[in-house]
Amino acid sequence: MKEIILATHGHLSEEFKSTLELIVGLTDNIRCFCMTKEKSTETGKAELGKLIAESNESQLIVMTDLFGGSAANICAEFLMGGHSFRLIAGLNLPMLLTIETADSDDITTESLAQRAIAAGGQGVIDVNRVITEGVG
Repeated sequence: MKEIILATHGHLSEEFKSTLELIVGLTDNIRCFCMTKEKSTETGKAELGKLIAESNESQLIVMTDLFGGSAANICAEFLMGGHSFRLIAGLNLPMLLTIETADSDDITTESLAQRAIAAGGQGVIDVNRVITEGVG
């Protein structure tokens, strides 16, 4: 199983994990990083760096809530510094469900990340349009 770090503003990462577990059951491959207003950038960087250091980066996907946000920026710094995990910004529940249900020994980290990105986009639907135009 791939290793997943959810890195978000506030406690959103913990809520994503909790919601995912409501649907699929316990997940032991997901760890959470919460960038709260009480946490300095340096403290956050140290905490997130420790989570990454404890991981097998070739099997690690880090998912952040917002491109350009503090958690994503810290992760990007690690990548620019030579780390090799996969980083995806724009976390949503369809992405997370795909990561957890499509993972297997037969799928590469890169392929799993690409499936999650596709699922994230496909999960955004204009329901008013579907109702009024019958478009699906």
